[in-house]
Amino acid sequence: MSKIKVGLIGANGRMGKAIIQVLAASQRSVLSAAVVKEDSVYSGFDSGIHSGIKETGIIFSSDLEEACKNSDILIDFSAHTGFAKNLEIAVANKKPIVIGTTGLSDSEKNQIKSAAISIPIVFSPNMSVGVNLLFKLTEIAAKVLQDGFDVEVLDIHHRHKKDSPSGTAQHLKEVLLKALERKEENVIYGRHGMYPERDPKEIAMHTMRAGEVIGDHTVFFFSPEERIEISHKAQDRKTFAVGAVKAAEFLKDKTKGLYNMFDVLGI
Repeated sequence: MSKIKVGLIGANGRMGKAIIQVLAASQRSVLSAAVVKEDSVYSGFDSGIHSGIKETGIIFSSDLEEACKNSDILIDFSAHTGFAKNLEIAVANKKPIVIGTTGLSDSEKNQIKSAAISIPIVFSPNMSVGVNLLFKLTEIAAKVLQDGFDVEVLDIHHRHKKDSPSGTAQHLKEVLLKALERKEENVIYGRHGMYPERDPKEIAMHTMRAGEVIGDHTVFFFSPEERIEISHKAQDRKTFAVGAVKAAEFLKDKTKGLYNMFDVLGI
């Protein structure tokens, strides 16, 4: 059986390198295109050598239209600024796409929903298998603990990360709001200065950006008698890359629709 041909957008970034490494070892999928920004200094470089593996013969290029011709499925881990154009080209070429770009606005998320009417899409704030278990365990804990516990969320990432809170932390917030039947007005982002006693329905979001931390997320549930912590700590970006490739393979036989990693993993 022929391998699934995967075109990678944002191929020269940290996640791009990890996905190229995973695809090089995959039994089901293969890298078919490596797309970078038009002004990228990496244009013309071999994607494999840049990613620390042997030469792949797939050269970095800014031609997404050509990438679509050579690919069955696209994975997009590019910068937020190119998201809309990438999605538009995917729809025009009827190419399934996995979207791992973070920091998207509500309007851009609505663009994804509209595009999913025409093509199949996996969109998730985090592709890691472990992180998606974190989402599920957080949902279960919140439904069991309900209003008897104070809730805090902490996300820690490397000093280069631009969006804050992270997409993963934002999704944890959404999981908590739904499970606890609360609203955005119950959420605070960090603390500074003097505050009255904590509102029992408050959900607090905290962010740290330092060093080279790949990604740590913890949800805390505090009661007067006990504390529960549900954590995920990424030790290698390959955990996200493996999930992204799983998502691409999941889309192979899909014709349209919007999916998340729960669908991919069957949880």
